[in-house]
Amino acid sequence: MKTLSERIAARAVDKKPILSNKKQNRAVFLTLRPDIIQALNDGWPVREIWETLHEEGKVAFGYSAFCGYTNRLILAQSSRHQEPPVNELSEAHKPANTGKKAPETKDTPQISGFTFNPSPKKEDLI
Repeated sequence: MKTLSERIAARAVDKKPILSNKKQNRAVFLTLRPDIIQALNDGWPVREIWETLHEEGKVAFGYSAFCGYTNRLILAQSSRHQEPPVNELSEAHKPANTGKKAPETKDTPQISGFTFNPSPKKEDLI
């Protein structure tokens, strides 16, 4: 008779690797990704794309998961490849923050904070 370790090893060799639902859904989405990108470029809404794929039995996961995959695996990646907009004051032109406060000038009015006075003045109440 085989030992438990030998039986476990034999079972592990015979056993197919099982993907979790999350990984399996992601794999399905990635195989359909070129078709989904084409449909999006053709102007179809995400809801219509999902409904069609769901009715055809190509995707078994819900619409919210489909939206998440679309946002992460298509839309976010396409936005990473675009150039960021250039502002007038880009990072290269901003002054370095040295941790020092800017010197206060006499022209700048000082704004005092709120101070609570527990004993009210009569003229303020009437």
